[in-house]
Amino acid sequence: MSDRARELAADWLLVLGGATVLVSLFTPWSHQFPASLLSIPGLNVALRDVPRNPTAWQVYSSADVLLALLGAASIVVALVGRRSARITVALAAAVGLAFAVHAMNVPPTNGLDLVNPAAPAHGYIGRTYASAGVGQTVAVIGLALVLLGAALGLRTRRR
Repeated sequence: MSDRARELAADWLLVLGGATVLVSLFTPWSHQFPASLLSIPGLNVALRDVPRNPTAWQVYSSADVLLALLGAASIVVALVGRRSARITVALAAAVGLAFAVHAMNVPPTNGLDLVNPAAPAHGYIGRTYASAGVGQTVAVIGLALVLLGAALGLRTRRR
């Protein structure tokens, strides 16, 4: 593969990866409540305004913004193409990848204590255990594409 073809492939991987990271922020990052929990009388009313499958924008206060900046930066780096910018995006993507993999194993809304308003003396239901949503998987794929594109782009620029 020629250097020009490799550079073009690296740029497209950065654009595709950055766009994928941005899309991941709008997909569910957590499935907060199991169906068995929602069948408890009175709990549907208490949880009426709580999103069942929140996106990254709904569960994070700053990590979502950082991932959005990383997605946009990878697209800009594909257009600008400087070596130092590719290194910076690659390092940020590695941190983002570690974050997304961690979020897959420990969903952001896991382990909440809930109180049942319909129970006598408003008893605790106990801990809820959320499951990961598709957003983390999409983010991992996008961040892996960004890393691959940055690495491929660095290889062509070194020569």
